[in-house]
Amino acid sequence: MSKKLVSIYIEGRKIKVPEGYTVIEALWDTGHDIKRGVGCLSGLCGACAIAYLEKGSKRVRFGLGCQTIVKEGMNITVMPFFPSRTASYNISEMDRPIEKLREVYPELDTCKNCGFCTVACPEWINVSKVMKLLKEGSYEEATEMMLDCILCGLCASRCPYGIAPQFISLFVQRAINREKPFPENLKKRLKEMEKMKYDEEWGRILQMSDGELVEFCKRVRKEV
Repeated sequence: MSKKLVSIYIEGRKIKVPEGYTVIEALWDTGHDIKRGVGCLSGLCGACAIAYLEKGSKRVRFGLGCQTIVKEGMNITVMPFFPSRTASYNISEMDRPIEKLREVYPELDTCKNCGFCTVACPEWINVSKVMKLLKEGSYEEATEMMLDCILCGLCASRCPYGIAPQFISLFVQRAINREKPFPENLKKRLKEMEKMKYDEEWGRILQMSDGELVEFCKRVRKEV
C-alpha cells in the first residue's frame, strides 16, 4: 500500500513527498543531492538547520531537517552555513582563561538581550538569558543552560549586532573546565589507550559478523 503524499514547498518549488518523512528524507526522496548540511541525522550536530513556514501561519520557525516532520503546505528552506566570527585562541596556554572572555569576545557587551537568538534556537535554549548571565559573570549557570547547544549557528544568524552566542558559550565552557581537576576515570582510560590495552579486543570485534555483533552488544549491556 503506497504512502499518503503531502504537498510542500522547498525553496519555493512545490513537490509531493510521503507523509511522515523528515525534511531531509523528503529531499532525498525527490532526488535532491543533499550532502552539505547533513551530519549525524540524529539531531546532535546542528548541520541541517532549516527555516520553515507552516500552512496558515505567519511566523517563520526554525528547526533541524533531520528532526522536522513535513506537513501539508509547509514552506521550507535549508539554511546555508552562517558566517560567524570565531576567535582564535589556545585555551591550554591561557592562565585563568575565563578572565580573558571580554578580550577574546568583546562583542559580548554589545548584546541588548533583544531575544531574536532565543526565537531561532531549535533546541529551545533561552540564548538571550545565557548572554545576560555571561555578562553578569554567572558562568556556571550559563554553561548548564547551553549543554544542549548543537552549534547550528541559527542564533547568530538572527543577531542584529553580529554576535555568535554559540562560539562565546563554547569558549566559556572550555575556560571553566580548563580550571577543573582532570577526571580520574578519564585519566585512567587515556593511560590504557596509550598502552594499547584494548587493541586485541577491538581486533576480535572487527572480525565479527552482524549477528555476532548483536549478541556481543547484548552480553556487554547485561554485564554493565
